Amino acid sequence: MRRLGLETSDDTSSVAVVCDGRLHAEDSFCSRLVLCDELMPRILRILDSDLSLDGIAVSSGPGSFTGLRIGVTTAKALGHALEVPVVGVPTQPVLALSCGAEAANVAVVQKARVGYVCAGVHAVKGDTVAEQVPVQLVAHEQLYEMIRNADLVTGNGLAEAAGSDQRLGELEVVAPPDDVARASVVLKLAQWPQRYSFEQVAALRPQYILQSQAERTHGIRID
Repeated sequence: MRRLGLETSDDTSSVAVVCDGRLHAEDSFCSRLVLCDELMPRILRILDSDLSLDGIAVSSGPGSFTGLRIGVTTAKALGHALEVPVVGVPTQPVLALSCGAEAANVAVVQKARVGYVCAGVHAVKGDTVAEQVPVQLVAHEQLYEMIRNADLVTGNGLAEAAGSDQRLGELEVVAPPDDVARASVVLKLAQWPQRYSFEQVAALRPQYILQSQAERTHGIRID
Protein backbone atom coordinates (compact mmCIF):
# COMPACT_ATOMS: atom_id res chain seq x y z
CA MET A 1 0.00 0.00 0.00
CA ARG A 2 1.39 3.37 -1.03
CA ARG A 3 -0.28 6.46 0.41
CA LEU A 4 0.31 10.20 0.26
CA GLY A 5 -0.15 12.65 3.14
CA LEU A 6 -0.57 16.43 2.92
CA GLU A 7 -0.34 18.99 5.73
CA THR A 8 -1.01 22.62 4.71
CA SER A 9 -2.74 24.14 7.75
CA ASP A 10 -0.02 26.70 8.59
CA ASP A 11 3.04 28.47 7.19
CA THR A 12 5.11 25.27 7.41
CA SER A 13 3.63 22.61 5.14
CA SER A 14 4.72 19.06 4.43
CA VAL A 15 4.12 16.08 2.18
CA ALA A 16 4.86 12.47 3.08
CA VAL A 17 4.65 8.99 1.58
CA VAL A 18 4.17 5.71 3.43
CA CYS A 19 4.70 2.33 1.78
CA ASP A 20 3.19 -0.73 3.44
CA GLY A 21 2.73 1.18 6.68
CA ARG A 22 6.29 2.53 6.87
CA LEU A 23 7.35 6.12 6.27
CA HIS A 24 9.21 6.27 2.96
CA ALA A 25 9.87 10.03 2.74
CA GLU A 26 8.72 13.36 4.14
CA ASP A 27 9.38 16.89 2.90
CA SER A 28 8.68 19.97 5.05
CA PHE A 29 8.93 23.50 3.65
CA CYS A 30 8.07 27.12 4.38
CA SER A 31 4.88 27.58 2.37
CA ARG A 32 3.79 31.11 3.20
CA LEU A 33 2.73 32.86 -0.05
CA VAL A 34 4.20 30.04 -2.20
CA LEU A 35 1.98 27.05 -1.43
CA CYS A 36 0.17 27.13 -4.79
CA ASP A 37 3.50 27.13 -6.61
CA GLU A 38 5.30 24.62 -4.38
CA LEU A 39 2.79 21.95 -3.38
CA MET A 40 2.29 19.96 -6.57
CA PRO A 41 5.98 19.99 -7.63
CA ARG A 42 6.94 18.71 -4.18
CA ILE A 43 4.29 15.99 -4.38
CA LEU A 44 5.65 14.84 -7.74
CA ARG A 45 9.21 14.95 -6.43
CA ILE A 46 8.51 12.88 -3.34
CA LEU A 47 6.61 10.36 -5.46
CA ASP A 48 9.37 10.25 -8.09
CA SER A 49 6.61 11.25 -10.55
CA ASP A 50 4.97 7.86 -9.94
CA LEU A 51 1.31 8.57 -9.16
CA SER A 52 0.40 4.97 -8.37
CA LEU A 53 -1.27 5.50 -4.99
CA ASP A 54 -3.73 3.63 -2.80
CA GLY A 55 -4.98 6.64 -0.86
CA ILE A 56 -4.45 10.27 0.11
CA ALA A 57 -4.83 11.82 3.57
CA VAL A 58 -5.00 15.58 4.12
CA SER A 59 -5.07 17.77 7.20
CA SER A 60 -8.60 19.21 7.29
CA GLY A 61 -8.43 22.00 9.89
CA PRO A 62 -8.82 24.20 11.69
CA GLY A 63 -5.98 26.34 10.41
CA SER A 64 -5.09 28.77 7.64
CA PHE A 65 -8.13 29.39 5.45
CA THR A 66 -6.08 29.55 2.24
CA GLY A 67 -3.69 26.75 3.19
CA LEU A 68 -6.48 24.32 4.04
CA ARG A 69 -8.37 25.06 0.83
CA ILE A 70 -5.26 24.49 -1.28
CA GLY A 71 -4.40 21.26 0.51
CA VAL A 72 -7.90 19.79 0.48
CA THR A 73 -8.55 20.84 -3.12
CA THR A 74 -5.26 19.29 -4.27
CA ALA A 75 -6.01 16.06 -2.43
CA LYS A 76 -9.51 15.85 -3.89
CA ALA A 77 -8.31 16.57 -7.43
CA LEU A 78 -5.67 13.84 -7.20
CA GLY A 79 -8.14 11.44 -5.60
CA HIS A 80 -10.68 11.90 -8.37
CA ALA A 81 -8.04 11.67 -11.10
CA LEU A 82 -6.50 8.51 -9.66
CA GLU A 83 -9.76 7.10 -8.28
CA VAL A 84 -8.31 6.47 -4.82
CA PRO A 85 -9.81 7.22 -1.39
CA VAL A 86 -9.18 10.66 0.12
CA VAL A 87 -9.66 11.23 3.85
CA GLY A 88 -9.54 14.37 5.95
CA VAL A 89 -7.78 14.27 9.31
CA PRO A 90 -8.51 16.98 11.92
CA THR A 91 -5.48 19.22 12.40
CA GLN A 92 -5.52 19.52 16.19
CA PRO A 93 -4.87 15.80 16.85
CA VAL A 94 -2.13 15.96 14.21
CA LEU A 95 -0.47 18.85 16.08
CA ALA A 96 -0.84 17.02 19.39
CA LEU A 97 0.81 13.85 18.09
CA SER A 98 3.48 15.72 16.10
CA CYS A 99 4.99 17.19 19.27
CA GLY A 100 6.57 13.86 20.21
CA ALA A 101 5.01 13.28 23.63
CA GLU A 102 4.66 9.59 24.49
CA ALA A 103 1.94 10.11 27.11
CA ALA A 104 0.57 13.58 27.91
CA ASN A 105 -2.43 15.86 27.80
CA VAL A 106 -1.53 18.31 25.05
CA ALA A 107 -3.28 21.65 24.61
CA VAL A 108 -3.32 22.80 20.99
CA VAL A 109 -3.66 26.57 20.54
CA GLN A 110 -4.00 27.97 17.00
CA LYS A 111 -4.29 31.54 15.80
CA ALA A 112 -7.78 32.75 14.95
CA ARG A 113 -9.19 36.26 14.57
CA VAL A 114 -7.84 39.14 16.66
CA GLY A 115 -8.23 38.40 20.36
CA TYR A 116 -9.16 34.73 19.86
CA VAL A 117 -7.61 31.31 19.32
CA CYS A 118 -8.88 27.88 18.31
CA ALA A 119 -8.03 25.63 21.25
CA GLY A 120 -8.57 22.06 22.39
CA VAL A 121 -6.95 19.53 24.71
CA HIS A 122 -5.97 16.05 23.53
CA ALA A 123 -4.67 13.00 25.38
CA VAL A 124 -1.69 11.49 23.56
CA LYS A 125 -0.65 7.93 24.32
CA GLY A 126 1.74 6.26 21.93
CA ASP A 127 0.31 6.70 18.45
CA THR A 128 -3.24 7.43 19.60
CA VAL A 129 -4.97 10.73 20.33
CA ALA A 130 -8.21 11.18 22.26
CA GLU A 131 -10.06 14.47 22.58
CA GLN A 132 -10.32 15.70 26.17
CA VAL A 133 -11.64 19.23 25.60
CA PRO A 134 -13.40 19.87 22.26
CA VAL A 135 -11.87 22.32 19.83
CA GLN A 136 -13.52 25.72 20.12
CA LEU A 137 -13.04 29.43 19.53
CA VAL A 138 -11.73 30.93 22.79
CA ALA A 139 -10.97 34.52 23.79
CA HIS A 140 -7.40 35.15 24.95
CA GLU A 141 -8.64 36.07 28.42
CA GLN A 142 -10.45 32.73 28.80
CA LEU A 143 -7.72 30.48 27.44
CA TYR A 144 -5.75 29.86 30.64
CA GLU A 145 -8.69 28.36 32.51
CA MET A 146 -9.32 26.01 29.60
CA ILE A 147 -5.77 24.66 29.20
CA ARG A 148 -4.09 25.21 32.58
CA ASN A 149 -4.13 21.50 33.50
CA ALA A 150 -2.48 20.38 30.25
CA ASP A 151 1.02 18.88 30.43
CA LEU A 152 2.19 20.59 27.23
CA VAL A 153 1.02 23.36 24.91
CA THR A 154 1.65 23.47 21.17
CA GLY A 155 0.47 25.55 18.23
CA ASN A 156 1.03 29.03 16.84
CA GLY A 157 -1.51 30.91 18.96
CA LEU A 158 -0.07 30.92 22.47
CA ALA A 159 2.51 33.70 22.18
CA GLU A 160 -0.03 36.31 21.14
CA ALA A 161 -2.54 35.17 23.75
CA ALA A 162 0.10 35.43 26.48
CA GLY A 163 0.05 39.20 26.02
CA SER A 164 -3.44 39.19 27.55
CA ASP A 165 -2.72 36.76 30.40
CA GLN A 166 0.77 36.41 31.86
CA ARG A 167 -0.10 33.02 33.35
CA LEU A 168 -0.04 31.55 29.85
CA GLY A 169 3.68 32.27 29.73
CA GLU A 170 4.23 29.90 32.65
CA LEU A 171 2.93 26.82 30.79
CA GLU A 172 5.30 24.25 29.30
CA VAL A 173 5.45 24.91 25.57
CA VAL A 174 6.58 22.56 22.80
CA ALA A 175 9.67 24.04 21.14
CA PRO A 176 10.44 24.18 17.40
CA PRO A 177 10.64 22.14 15.24
CA ASP A 178 8.13 19.93 17.08
CA ASP A 179 5.48 22.67 17.26
CA VAL A 180 4.18 22.17 13.72
CA ALA A 181 1.88 19.54 12.24
CA ARG A 182 3.46 16.88 10.01
CA ALA A 183 2.14 15.04 6.99
CA SER A 184 3.53 11.74 8.29
CA VAL A 185 1.29 12.11 11.36
CA VAL A 186 -1.70 12.92 9.12
CA LEU A 187 -1.14 9.51 7.52
CA LYS A 188 -0.72 7.85 10.91
CA LEU A 189 -4.12 9.11 12.12
CA ALA A 190 -6.04 8.54 8.87
CA GLN A 191 -9.06 6.21 8.93
CA TRP A 192 -9.32 4.67 5.47
CA PRO A 193 -12.52 3.65 3.69
CA GLN A 194 -12.53 0.33 1.86
CA ARG A 195 -12.66 1.80 -1.63
CA TYR A 196 -12.81 4.98 -3.68
CA SER A 197 -16.14 6.77 -3.73
CA PHE A 198 -16.75 9.87 -5.82
CA GLU A 199 -19.41 11.03 -3.37
CA GLN A 200 -17.15 10.58 -0.35
CA VAL A 201 -14.29 12.53 -1.91
CA ALA A 202 -16.61 15.27 -3.19
CA ALA A 203 -18.10 15.73 0.29
CA LEU A 204 -14.75 16.39 1.96
CA ARG A 205 -14.52 19.97 3.23
CA PRO A 206 -12.03 21.89 5.36
CA GLN A 207 -13.08 22.43 8.99
CA TYR A 208 -12.51 26.07 9.80
CA ILE A 209 -14.28 26.64 13.17
CA LEU A 210 -13.99 30.35 12.35
CA GLN A 211 -15.64 31.79 9.24
CA SER A 212 -13.48 33.48 6.62
CA GLN A 213 -13.27 37.28 6.52
CA ALA A 214 -15.43 37.34 3.37
CA GLU A 215 -18.13 35.32 5.13
CA ARG A 216 -18.03 37.44 8.29
CA THR A 217 -17.84 40.81 6.53
CA HIS A 218 -19.97 40.35 3.44
CA GLY A 219 -22.18 37.38 4.27
CA ILE A 220 -20.68 35.30 1.44
CA ARG A 221 -21.06 31.57 1.92
CA ILE A 222 -17.98 29.56 0.94
CA ASP A 223 -18.39 25.77 0.78
